[in-house]
Amino acid sequence: MNLAAYAAPLTLAGIGVQSSQPAPENFASVAGSYGIDPAASWQLLAAFVQNSLFISIATAITLVTFHVGVLIVRDSQGIVQSMHTVVYTTSAYLVATFSAVWYLTNQAGVSGARQLIRNLQAAFVYAIIDALGAGVQLPGGRPDTLGVTTISTEGQWILAILTLTLLYYLFSLYLGARINHRATRSNAAIAVVAVALSPIVYVTGSIVAYIVT
Repeated sequence: MNLAAYAAPLTLAGIGVQSSQPAPENFASVAGSYGIDPAASWQLLAAFVQNSLFISIATAITLVTFHVGVLIVRDSQGIVQSMHTVVYTTSAYLVATFSAVWYLTNQAGVSGARQLIRNLQAAFVYAIIDALGAGVQLPGGRPDTLGVTTISTEGQWILAILTLTLLYYLFSLYLGARINHRATRSNAAIAVVAVALSPIVYVTGSIVAYIVT
């Protein structure tokens, strides 16, 4: 449901819809038998899947890292309890986070906030590149400043919303470990740290893979 709440409005707004994308023959025959326009319905379905991809991956990574965290501290009450935490609670905050990021990416009045987020991401990646001693450069280069002086009031609100959703995302994981896995406070915090470290692991793996290939 959380996934649909995020991807459906984007799809209906035309985000990701490719008018030149033909429907597969099997899909066209099934859709035609129900009186549905095969081309239009396939384009909407493909766009919905595309819009759902990033949040689906983020949810899967959260589930895996969170469950690994509770396994490490030996408080696991089973994968089902982790799924309750991530799928039914945490994913709602992921939806809000991705929605805020989408707004920053597509709206003209928040260019300063958008640049800040991009520079923070680039600085994060370059910190890992420097730690690894890898001679890798991002396409946009190394940011000189964060550009915090050019943020509009609207951009500040979006950044505040983004910050709050990320904090609630981590807090919901903490509560999930405490309630669903009956973890102690310190063990629940460790489980949250395991999830928080996943971006570092992902970027590090991506850099190593790029160097190797």
